[in-house]
Parts: sequence; C-alpha cells; structure tokens
Amino acid sequence: MTRPMRRLGAAVASVLVFLWGLRAPSAAQEELPIRVRADFLRVDRARNQAYARGNVVITSGDVTVEADEVFLDLEARELVARGRVVLREAGQTVTADQLTYNFRTRFGSLDRAETRWLDPRALEPIQLRARRLEGNVQQRVCLHDAELTTCDLDDPTTPYKLAAEEIEFVPQDKIVLRNASLFLFGRRVLTLPFFVLFLREPRQQRILPVVGWNEVEGWFVKTSATYFVNDQHYGFVYLDWMERVGAGAGVEHIWRYDRGEGDYFVYGLGNRQTGGADVRLRLAHRHDFGGGFGVGVFSDLFRRQAADGSVTQNLYTSADLLFRDLEQTGNLFATYARSEGGVLQSESLSARALYERSLGPQLRGRLDVPYFQNVFAAGADLEATPRLDLSYFGPGFTLQLVAEHRFDLDGEGFPDDRFYSLSRLPEVVAAGFAQPLRWGEATLLVQWTAGVGYFAERNVLRPDGSLGEVAALRLDLQGLVSGAWAAGPATTLDGRLSLRGSYYTSGDLRGVATLSVNANHRFSDAWSGRLSYNFQEQAGTTPFLFDRELTQIHNVLFGLTYRTGFFGAELAGGFNFRTGLPDLLTLRVDWLPFPDWLVTAAASADPVLGQLQSAELSVRARLSAQWEVGYRAAYFPPGGVVVHDEVRVTYYDGCWAASATYYGARQEFWMEVWLTAFPNYRGAVGVGQTGVLFQQPYLPPSPVR
Repeated sequence: MTRPMRRLGAAVASVLVFLWGLRAPSAAQEELPIRVRADFLRVDRARNQAYARGNVVITSGDVTVEADEVFLDLEARELVARGRVVLREAGQTVTADQLTYNFRTRFGSLDRAETRWLDPRALEPIQLRARRLEGNVQQRVCLHDAELTTCDLDDPTTPYKLAAEEIEFVPQDKIVLRNASLFLFGRRVLTLPFFVLFLREPRQQRILPVVGWNEVEGWFVKTSATYFVNDQHYGFVYLDWMERVGAGAGVEHIWRYDRGEGDYFVYGLGNRQTGGADVRLRLAHRHDFGGGFGVGVFSDLFRRQAADGSVTQNLYTSADLLFRDLEQTGNLFATYARSEGGVLQSESLSARALYERSLGPQLRGRLDVPYFQNVFAAGADLEATPRLDLSYFGPGFTLQLVAEHRFDLDGEGFPDDRFYSLSRLPEVVAAGFAQPLRWGEATLLVQWTAGVGYFAERNVLRPDGSLGEVAALRLDLQGLVSGAWAAGPATTLDGRLSLRGSYYTSGDLRGVATLSVNANHRFSDAWSGRLSYNFQEQAGTTPFLFDRELTQIHNVLFGLTYRTGFFGAELAGGFNFRTGLPDLLTLRVDWLPFPDWLVTAAASADPVLGQLQSAELSVRARLSAQWEVGYRAAYFPPGGVVVHDEVRVTYYDGCWAASATYYGARQEFWMEVWLTAFPNYRGAVGVGQTGVLFQQPYLPPSPVR
C-alpha cells in the first residue's frame, strides 16, 4: 500500500492547499472587498470591527464562507467564524465547527474539519477529518488527531483508514505522520511511531517488509525505514535477505540547504554466489553559486571481492557545469569510467561542451564540442566532433549554416580507428515559411527548402568489404504543397505533395516524389468511408549513406465504418501496387448489448490465400454492483488453435476490489487486490510454471543495490 499512500499523501497536500482558500492578498490585491450578507450585521467603525449573525455568507474573490456567526477584525484583517462553518472554493467544500484566518500572516486554523476531496489523482473522493488543523500552507501545516480514507469514515468497519496523532505537512517537501496507524476493517493492524512521505523523493518508507520470489534472488525479504534528523538531513536504512544472493544492509543519507542538495548511499552485501562481499558507494551533490552558475558532481563505485581473493571494481563519475543568463547558455558535462578485474579492462573519458548565444535580434549561434577517449589493449582512441550552428530568422524565411567535422586526435596511435563519420564543411539551408495559396475553393500551404553543402563520409563500407571515403558538394531543392478542402456537404479531401531534387558534384542526380491524398465521405448518420492513396518513389542515386531514401510506397487504403449508439463495425483493407497484391482485410466490431457490457471482436483474412488469418474475441460484463466477468480469446487457423488468453472474475466492495484471473497463454493464475480509487496500483500473487509469482508494481523504486 506504499504507492497508494503516496498518492493519498499528495492528495492530502492538495486538500491542505484548499483548506486555506482564503488566500492572503498580494500588494496588488490588498483592496479586494470582503462582502458580508447576514440576518444581523453590526459594524463598529471606531474599533474597525464587524459582527454578523444568522445565515452569514462571506465572499472574497472565488472563496465563500458560510457560518452561524462571524467576527471580523478589519484592522488586523482577521476573521473568526463559528457554528456550522462551510468553506467553498473551486467546486470543493470543507466543513468545520470554527474557522480562524488572518489575511496578513496567512495563518489559520480549523476546528473539527472534515471534507470529501475530489482529487485528479484518485477516481473517488478522499475523506479527511481532523480535530484541529492549523498553520500556513506555504510554510507548514499541522493536523491533530487526523484520519483519512477513500472509503467511509463514518463506518466503524471501513475496509481501511489511516489515522495519526499528528500530520505535519511541509509544502513541496514532505508529510510526517506521528503515531500513525493503519486500520483494516475496523481493526488496527499496524502502528508506527512516525512515518514520512517525501513529496520530492521517489523512494518511500515501506509500511511492511516486502516478501517475494524471483528467479534471480529466490525468496527475498526487503525492508526500508526512514530516519529524520531535521528539515535538512534525513535518509533511509535498508536491510535485505535474498535466498540465492545473500544478506545486505545499507544507508542512504540526503541533505539539502538553500543553494544545493546531495546524497550518499552505502550498501554492503554478503554475496552467497561468489562467496565474498559486494560494496556499493554512491555520492551526488549539486550547488548553485548564484548568477546562473551551478555545479553538480556524481560518483558511483562498485567493488566485488570473491572467495578466492579476486577483485572486480567498476567506477563511474561525472561533473556538470552550467551557466545561463538572458543572452547565453553554457554547459560542460564530463564523465570518467573505469572497469578492473577479470579478463576485460577498460577506461574511458568523455566530455561535451555546449555554448549557445544570441548574436542579435535575428541571429543565434550554437557551438557543440563532443570529445571522448577510450583506452583499449590496442591503444587509446581520442576523438572530437565539433559542430557550429548559426541560425538567422528573416522576414518569411530562415537561414542556417552548419559546420561539423570529426578530428582523430590520436593520429595513427590507435590502429582500430574505423568508425563511420560525417562532416559538413559547411552546409547552408534556407527554408521559407508556409504561405497560403488559394486554388478554387481550397486554401493550400506552399513551402520551400533549398540547401548547398560539402559533405564527406569516412570509413564507408564498400561492396568489396574495404573501407573508403566519399566527398562531394550537394545542391538540394525541395517544394511542399499541402491543404484540405470540402468537396461537398459530406465529403472532405486533404493532400500533401513533396518534390525534392538533389545534384552531387560526383555526377549523381536524384529526385524524390511523395504524394498522399485522403478522402472521407459520410453516406448517412451511420455509414462513413475513407480512401487514401500514397506514393513515394525516387529516381537516380546518391553517393552518400546519410541521405539515402530507402522507403518506396505505392498503395491505396480504404475503410468502411458503420456506427450507431450501441454497435460499431469497421472493414479495412488496401492494395499494394508494388507487389501487385491486396493487403489483409480486417474487420473490427464493438457492441454494447447492456449497460456496463462491452463485446469486441476482430478478424483478419488474406484475400490472396482466401483464408482466415486470425480472430479475437473480448467480453467484459458487469453482472451486478459487486460482480464483473471478463473473457478474451484468440483463434489461429489453419491449425485451429484456440487460446483462452484471459478469464477474469472481479468482486467490488465499496472502495476496494479483488480479482481472480487465468492467463492461458502464460498458463498462470493471479489474485489481485486494489483500492478502487487507485486501480493502477495493485498487490498481486500468482501461481505459474515457475512456482509462486509476485507482482508488486505499487512499490517505490529503491537504489541499485
């Protein structure tokens, strides 16, 4: 239930934000009026106070407060509402016995608060109740004697609820529950002295140890607990037992301060498979120096010592430097990796420098310099591939210059230097913005692109198996016309035509034509059809690999659809002119015979062979408020194989549900339980060919052990 609890924690944060719907006005909003309507209203202008009683309604902006009586201190900008208090904002409602709120300090409190919160994270309302709620939602909020659930809080045997003596909420940071208890069907099953939900951390404390089985670890028990020093220092403690791997323990500590944050992770494993020990050390830190300059470092070390004393060690470390202001951005990212032990050893260093700057209102430049160094037994390979981009944005067109080249910095020092590379020395591309063109009743968009560039490819594989180089100047021109228009009251047409021609100083000449035309027609309210013609062909050749166009298309596709309120069917097919053969015919049907029933079927046939290729059937039926059944099967001729892929029975009981499913293709049987408010997070156990199976997708990720 950890991930549903995380969802509930995020939903609690949303509830708390709403509870302080009486937002403190900014300087620009200071004079927003507070309107009061009541059976009795008295204003003491000398003391700058007001008192309202009987059907009191106070509105300020989009916030409405209803109460039996309200006291307003206009000087302090504070209100106190008592008796059947109702707070409404943005379609949400919260009730309380008393509400106190100060517009200036943004501090408020609610006594005996209760709400049914409608949150986009949950499919059902989240019920929250607290004896007292107080604080400033932008800083810190505390709930005392609080409980929440997606079931019914008024039911003493509700399937589940969370209760805590105190819930402390720090916006965008964490939710701390003290003396928190989990109740199942009215019985307390677990109590923790404290429980922390970190809103910015993907990892969370697990309520119970994770017990499971997989092929790598065998049976396992994994635990995770949270410790909390203060707002700047907290972390996780891990203790694991894995039948086939061994026992391990570790700690992860996280720290934060105004200009930075970081964490370290230490984990040790008594490796049963190697008879030795594994150790993983990880460190990450990032600091913001201000003025747009920041630095981040990361290091990950894994060391394995076997029973015979042999050691395998892998190290990865990186550094990231970033500078940014309104006109320019610079970034340097470097990594170093080293592997030792065993037969293979490797070492690599890579870096990438990126600088982008505005050179004027219409001109922008970008320099990208990737560099890498790999050390092998045969030597060290050093490579750099700088690229320069200059972009000009003119009236109705863009102009771009690209220069890119690979530099082999090791010269002849590395004999296995046979990597493919492409150089642009340089390339200039101009592109016009799409311009409208009237053609009868249709409006077309016309666009053009022109380019010239000198290209060079190195280490190109020739037909005889040798490597060579190709270099030539390319002149390129492309035109594009597209548009859509109505050919009649029930007919629409759209199309796209592209013509491209390229000339190479190697003597090659190539042209590429692409055409697509689509027609849609509605015969009646129930019947509609579509027809599509697609063509792409090229003439001539190119000497390069990078701009080869291998796709060749020449076909026509059609579809015929029939749809009413409860029934729909679609027949689709086509003809391939290149092969001279028709495509597969497919028929899809969906039928709603009763409310909450859905029957879908599909079949495909080969017109050439004159036989059925496959057929599928799916049925989902809600038999009552509690019971639902599902069935899915597939049929594959000519062998006549029928696969009962899924048979499912689901039981719904208010806010929770359970299902039993048989998967015929995998020959597995699964039992699943979930909260209906969070249907995507389910606990599951199965039985299959490999034994007992566990699937717990609701568990949060943990660091790589």
